[in-house]
Amino acid sequence: MIDSTLRFTHEVDQRATALAEEMVRELEAVRSRIIGRLAALQDEHLTGKDSFQEEAYARRKAYLTAQQTEIESIISEVMAANADHLREAGADVITASATQTATVLNAMGAGVVVDLGPKLVRSYVERWFEAHTVDGLTIKNFLNKLQASTVERIVSAGRRALIEGMGTQATARLIRKEGIEGSVPGLEGLARTWLLSASNYARDTVIEEQFSDVLTGWERVGTLDGRTCIRCGPKDGMIVKAGQPRTPLPEHWRCRCMWLPRTSLSGKFPQVERPATKHDARTVHHRDGSTSTKFTVSDVEFTRENYSQWLKRQAVEDPAFVRRVLGPARFDLFRAGKLSLDHMSTSGRILRLSELEV
Repeated sequence: MIDSTLRFTHEVDQRATALAEEMVRELEAVRSRIIGRLAALQDEHLTGKDSFQEEAYARRKAYLTAQQTEIESIISEVMAANADHLREAGADVITASATQTATVLNAMGAGVVVDLGPKLVRSYVERWFEAHTVDGLTIKNFLNKLQASTVERIVSAGRRALIEGMGTQATARLIRKEGIEGSVPGLEGLARTWLLSASNYARDTVIEEQFSDVLTGWERVGTLDGRTCIRCGPKDGMIVKAGQPRTPLPEHWRCRCMWLPRTSLSGKFPQVERPATKHDARTVHHRDGSTSTKFTVSDVEFTRENYSQWLKRQAVEDPAFVRRVLGPARFDLFRAGKLSLDHMSTSGRILRLSELEV
């Protein structure tokens, strides 16, 4: 189950990449429309003085109000389209995840043949899209937050361009660099967080509703690499009995954790080794002046350790790696045995250095 699910999760990540690219294209496509509307609003509300500050207060206020309203309207359309893309991609992932889960459990000898008809899958999609949460927020909440931040950046860039007297090309570059490019990480995070949410939701629901007879509990599985956060790492390997409450996963933005079932069939199979990966990071400088971080795999090993055990061993074998993960102060305390991973966070929050109890 672990091996097949990890492989499937890699496919979900590829689908998330395609979704992110699709959503970014939606946003980039309206840049020329925004420039055109800003120019039209200037003609409508301003007199064309050499400086924006020379315009009458009433004209400046009317222009800025109209600018805010227009950009909100345009970005609202973009986010509505992206919500459709997200729902469509989520439906693909839910269908594939539900089918994959049933196939694996039947192959393990669960003795149940599940009929995942279109009506059942549609109900999964609707329940996930409307009610599932990450960090207490639904998909619509996250889209609204992203919409508000995108509007704020574009409005700010447009006002700066106007005040500094930039031409059309310079304004377009500024809106892309400070307005649109600033939303790209949010769209990428949205795609990855919510498609993993869709995958987890479908798998958990199929198991609970269709295979409850063989379900004995759940094991929380994280990712063994340097990008797993301090609050999730110590929970890797956590066991929750069937019927007991457990935290919905993903637990937070860009969280990659998942619950995998422990069943009455699990004892028939050997424990699976998981990949533990290290990455090298480098900053990529783009032509428009923006930057991004590119990660390349530097080392992969396979282990039966959980995250805490793996990181503890790495503190001896590769201390530079663990120092990058934890930071110098936490690393020194961790390697000296004065501070464990599960004491570096509380209530879903990473503790500040001043709060650490050693």
